[in-house]
Amino acid sequence: MRRFRRNSARLMAACLVMGVAACSQERATTDNGEPVGIPADAGLIADGRAIAEAQCAGCHAIAKTGESPRTDAPPLRHVLDDYAPEALAQDFREHIHVGHADMPDFDFGTRGTDALLAYLVSIREPAR
Repeated sequence: MRRFRRNSARLMAACLVMGVAACSQERATTDNGEPVGIPADAGLIADGRAIAEAQCAGCHAIAKTGESPRTDAPPLRHVLDDYAPEALAQDFREHIHVGHADMPDFDFGTRGTDALLAYLVSIREPAR
């Protein structure tokens, strides 16, 4: 089951990345808050990097290279190997605890969630 979930997540993530490339200026949510894609504009990605620096860098490597400060924390460039971007965004928007028991719960808001996911997509390394 985990293999199916991982393969499904990879396929969904690949489709999302292609969709982002095709519609890079598309809003991340509709007026009623439903996700429609992760925007990839430079400002949103920069905001996402700032969130990663403030909230994630204590445990995770946040760049396209480098090792995580905590050896048990995956570099952020690999997070989307295990989570479909829109599923992760929805979990963050709904304040669902994501990760392991030691990870804090985050409340990024819609814009912060969109920014962090846009950043994760921008640094994503192909699946290992």
